[in-house]
Amino acid sequence: MKFPKSVMRWAYYDFANSAYYLIYPSFLLPVFFSTVLLTHGYSLSAWGFANAVATLIGVLLAVFIGKFSDKTSKFHSFKWSIIISFFGMVALSFAVKYALGYVYSLYIFTHAIFILALSLADSILPHVSTKENSYEYGGFAWGFGYVGGIFALIIAVIFQKLTGDDYSPIVFLSTAIFYIIFSAYSLHGLKGVQLNEAPPLVKKVSISKFNKFLLFLGYWFISEGVTVIFLFMGIYLSKEFGFSNMKIGACLLLVQLIGFPATWYGGYLTKKFSVITLLGWTILLWGISIFFLVVNVGMIGLAILIFTGALAIGNSQSYLRSQYSNIIEPSESGFQFGLFSIVSKAAVFIGPILYGYGSDYFNSQKIPLIILYITMVIGFVLIWRAVRRISVK
Repeated sequence: MKFPKSVMRWAYYDFANSAYYLIYPSFLLPVFFSTVLLTHGYSLSAWGFANAVATLIGVLLAVFIGKFSDKTSKFHSFKWSIIISFFGMVALSFAVKYALGYVYSLYIFTHAIFILALSLADSILPHVSTKENSYEYGGFAWGFGYVGGIFALIIAVIFQKLTGDDYSPIVFLSTAIFYIIFSAYSLHGLKGVQLNEAPPLVKKVSISKFNKFLLFLGYWFISEGVTVIFLFMGIYLSKEFGFSNMKIGACLLLVQLIGFPATWYGGYLTKKFSVITLLGWTILLWGISIFFLVVNVGMIGLAILIFTGALAIGNSQSYLRSQYSNIIEPSESGFQFGLFSIVSKAAVFIGPILYGYGSDYFNSQKIPLIILYITMVIGFVLIWRAVRRISVK
């Protein structure tokens, strides 16, 4: 299927940002925290706290800069957030080797700016799609991001082998360079796209404050579960399964390989089934994955959780992003997706801290993982109830 040029160029930012998200906060840094920094007074709760603080700063920036971008230039706000996050990645790449004391604060800064860039990128979706194709375009872009993650992961592993050092600056730096190259390609293609619109005379979307509250609360619970699992998965596989960095990387690579076609096809399925039904299936798939994480029944269980997790992780988040895109006015997309960042990521301010402390308290992540899944189910129920009452004219 051929997509418009504007959609393809926008999708290339998902391609670029997945490299950072996979390598920094999911693959290398969680294990770095639980091994190297563990001997310097840090714990699992410290990793959770770092992500919580970074997320809080990031979503506040997303709201204010997003609103500013609606009135000025969304393109320029997006561009500068990419540039600043890139330099943060570069600084972090060298700090892991030469300035260990700055790793913690540099990660918080970099991750916060990265969250701002993500929010601004999401706010572009209403400008390159319509309500009829937003799920399809959004699903393709999210899935395409997994391809970027695959390439970045392979590059990182190659440099690990060449240097003989899992945390060599060149390993981290390869991801930063990958990120800026494809982000620049995305920006170049979006330069002529109209990303700012005048407010409509009559609003097209009708949604009560109560239903929007239910919707936001549902987004909160589901996004919290997905993000916390993503942040702690490297540590979980290391501690509970006894996996090496190489095995963890292989698992993440398999998730990426399955995730691209699964998320792309998931967007296409919205033409045949209701989004809320498909979202419900992704929550069920999350339950299967978490079950096999908890029981740890060997290679068969590992294969099942990788497969079901890959089907769920991209689709659950892509559906939420596209759904929200359809109920907001494009003229205020920057501000609205800043709010979306609060409800989809600010829960991370609470989740990683509680999850980290719970893991330290039980000396295991299994019980916190089960509790996390319960909140995801509650989130789906809240979204289901809100969607039934939303009227889009």
